[in-house]
Amino acid sequence: MELKPVAMYREMYERGHDELPSVFDAPTGTVEGDRDRILNYMRKVRAIFDVMGESPDLFTRDVDIEGGPSLYSDGVWIWREDSLKYLAEQSLVLPTEFLEHVRALDYVPQNFDTRDPDFDAAFLSYF
Repeated sequence: MELKPVAMYREMYERGHDELPSVFDAPTGTVEGDRDRILNYMRKVRAIFDVMGESPDLFTRDVDIEGGPSLYSDGVWIWREDSLKYLAEQSLVLPTEFLEHVRALDYVPQNFDTRDPDFDAAFLSYF
């Protein structure tokens, strides 16, 4: 199983994850008219790995994001707590495939089995 990262960038990690794009190269543009509904979808899924720590804000110097490394997933896609902040505050472009996925579900996350060992390995690779 492979989870697809959305709004995740290599700068979110101290090491590894060179396969992720740089936030500084991330495409920006017009925010979708339904961005609030998309963010609501992303907030409604359950946290699959809750982290009590902080992560540095990649856009605001000397600011930390509480719980930033916490991971969320809808069983197909994966993102972090700090991803939600960036998407709410920046005009970062979301992948078309992700947008189509969320809209096809009518902005309602589906249940999935988090006890699947393949799922564990897939999400832990992003911690």
